[in-house]
Amino acid sequence: MKKTIPLIIVGMVVLCGLEAVAMPFHMAESDVQTWRVIPQETLFFADNLDQSQELMNWFGPVGSGPLWSFKNYIIAQSFTPTKNLLTRIEIMVGKNSTTTHDITIAIRDDLNGSNLASASLPSSEITTTNFTWKEFDIPDLMVTPGDTYYIIASTFNATDNWYAWALYMNGTAYLNGTIYYTVDDETTWEEEPGGDMTFRTYGTDATMLNLTITGGIGVTTNTKNVGELDATNVTTHITVTGGILNLINITRNGSYVAPLAPDETLKGGVLPIGLGPIAINVTVSADNAAPVTKTAEGFILLFFVIIK
Repeated sequence: MKKTIPLIIVGMVVLCGLEAVAMPFHMAESDVQTWRVIPQETLFFADNLDQSQELMNWFGPVGSGPLWSFKNYIIAQSFTPTKNLLTRIEIMVGKNSTTTHDITIAIRDDLNGSNLASASLPSSEITTTNFTWKEFDIPDLMVTPGDTYYIIASTFNATDNWYAWALYMNGTAYLNGTIYYTVDDETTWEEEPGGDMTFRTYGTDATMLNLTITGGIGVTTNTKNVGELDATNVTTHITVTGGILNLINITRNGSYVAPLAPDETLKGGVLPIGLGPIAINVTVSADNAAPVTKTAEGFILLFFVIIK
């Protein structure tokens, strides 16, 4: 129970801080009440919404403010995805009127680990008069369904630069995660088992592609579906440049409409003609797979390519 005290107190001083700068948050005058009663099933958009916690009756600070002795709060919410490609994150957030630095959302699989993906929003996109849902469009990230991941909110540690992340403190609203916070630049993390931050995670069921580049007669690409689902609308982008006097400059785009089944390989390539060193860049992607890019250097003798 003692671990729930810090964020509760901080939430109180955050509220006082909003009023102190004449930017009050009025529960009765906002639409926050509607956020608390929206039926869960209405929030799904084309099966993109995966995990969420949408109840709000309190909030915690992200950043440094005078009402909590200028401690720099970083807050994390754990979650457990069911889809294996994470595409974007939303949180309900507001800010103090003196806030000027970006707010950043990062995804980790370990609180003390490195960021797997991140995205930031400028302070100008966050309101000071109420809480709003804000989207952080992270680079598409392959995750493991059933494993624990963390949404981590932070901002630059500067005087009076802080955001308010909405949360629900009257018990566990989200069964697959909880709140953590740090005030010592992530040296230690404390758990807040009595509540959950507001958040939405979006994703899709995806597969994975593996790409290899080989030489011989021309440049050959092999795209293999190494996931467990069909890859749809596989596209390949190939560029080959170089040769004597840089006379080789080839770009080839290809698409494969039929599904590429697991363990199947799609072959492609180009046939440059020339002499000298060449640079090769290939990107493959699919509607339900993260892009894969590879580069290679080689040497071409007429049409025969040797990959280094």
